[in-house]
Amino acid sequence: RRFLNENGLRYDESLIIGEDYILLASALAKGGKCVVEPTTGYIYHIRTGSISRVLELHHVEAMRRADASFAATHSMDAAAAAAFARRARSLRRAVSFLSLVQHIKARSPLKAIWTALSDPAAVRHMSMPIAVRLRRVAAQFAVVAGR
Repeated sequence: RRFLNENGLRYDESLIIGEDYILLASALAKGGKCVVEPTTGYIYHIRTGSISRVLELHHVEAMRRADASFAATHSMDAAAAAAFARRARSLRRAVSFLSLVQHIKARSPLKAIWTALSDPAAVRHMSMPIAVRLRRVAAQFAVVAGR
């Protein structure tokens, strides 16, 4: 706590998702140390209706803005810069995937095709929601069949 206070570090309350990442990254950039505690400190549950359950485009855009602000105010060594670049790629892919899903739901096939062609990784991520839907359908058939 003293380290956080001395360095003026706080959670970014404007971020709904990802505020812990920015706090930890900022602490490390200020010379803090990260120690991993091997024991479970708490059990995390995702509840229906929880913001952690559904990632929305505006959440990812907010994380990207926070990352851009972080990059503008902190220097990084080569390893940190490489990790930061991987995160940026991951967030970009998340934007593409979420945009693709939005276009499909909005019945905008041309926009969906454009997104898919612009970032083929977005299409690869479609297997996740398709698998969830198939499991739901299979469960319904199992109930109907009396299993």
